[in-house]
Amino acid sequence: MAKLVVAVMACSLWVGLSAAQTPTVRVLPWNDHAAAVSLTFDDARTVHLNVAVPELNKRHLHATFFLIVSKLTRLDEWRRAQAEGHEIGNHSVSHEHPADLTQKSEELQVEDAKKFLDSNFKSDIGIFAYPYSELSPGLAYWVKRYDFAARGWKGDNASPYVTAESEPDWYNLPSQPTYTQYDAAVYRSWIDKAFAMHAWTTVQIHGIGDPSTGFEPIPTDTFISLLDDLEAEESRGLWVAPFGTVAAYLRAEQIVEAAQPQPQDGEEKVVWKVPEPFPTGVVLKIAIAGRAHCHVYQGERELRPNKVGIYLVSFDSGELSIRGGL
Repeated sequence: MAKLVVAVMACSLWVGLSAAQTPTVRVLPWNDHAAAVSLTFDDARTVHLNVAVPELNKRHLHATFFLIVSKLTRLDEWRRAQAEGHEIGNHSVSHEHPADLTQKSEELQVEDAKKFLDSNFKSDIGIFAYPYSELSPGLAYWVKRYDFAARGWKGDNASPYVTAESEPDWYNLPSQPTYTQYDAAVYRSWIDKAFAMHAWTTVQIHGIGDPSTGFEPIPTDTFISLLDDLEAEESRGLWVAPFGTVAAYLRAEQIVEAAQPQPQDGEEKVVWKVPEPFPTGVVLKIAIAGRAHCHVYQGERELRPNKVGIYLVSFDSGELSIRGGL
């Protein structure tokens, strides 16, 4: 009986020590920021090139421009905007209501626009914004085939704020549109709420200033105030980044955190599957707890932490190894 008790205690101790030594991999939300905001501009309006891009560049802010292929002009200037760090997204060939599309034209609205954008911007355009924020099963099918994320609208009183712990619909991510009647205080409240919830919100902008520039144009002075507020809030820990950049980070974060470290050949290995389609080059900021003085590898390349113990991890690699430090 005494031997049995000793054996049970020893087994319990071993289990406890093993649990204590199992590393915990934590991805820092929002690229190690307190909250995130994405500015998106729809329809390839000339005012976006004339006003939005220059004002964003003055403040070193980057945004997403969802382009309608049939309305696209000044292509060289759009390419320049992309080279300056702005993101290009697919807003269909001709911006039709889904109810007006046939089964075949649903595919063409997504695929033909993507082919044109991929070719002319020399990149894989992997994000989509639904025209009129309207979805149909057929349209969504093709968006899922060619894109890793799509912007919708909050609708049905759903929250336009996405937290790092939520399980969002990657093909109907919420946004909140600007309206002409809104003043700068409204947009400041959106930023404040993102901070309060430690969340991400996407702002949907069409026209700027004159009514001829697009749907519900945001007054120019209000637009400038919004950009000034975003620039100022960066020092408080706000991540102002394009829609696809934030969506890719969040989706990669959730995939990695769902993968549990497993013992393998004398090390702990975290393995995950990169979804398809998905952008390349996503880098996650990761902290590892429960294993002091460990060594972290991707393949045979050892990763070095920064001064506060944060590792920069390539999501493309699909794996992470933790050695030593027991």
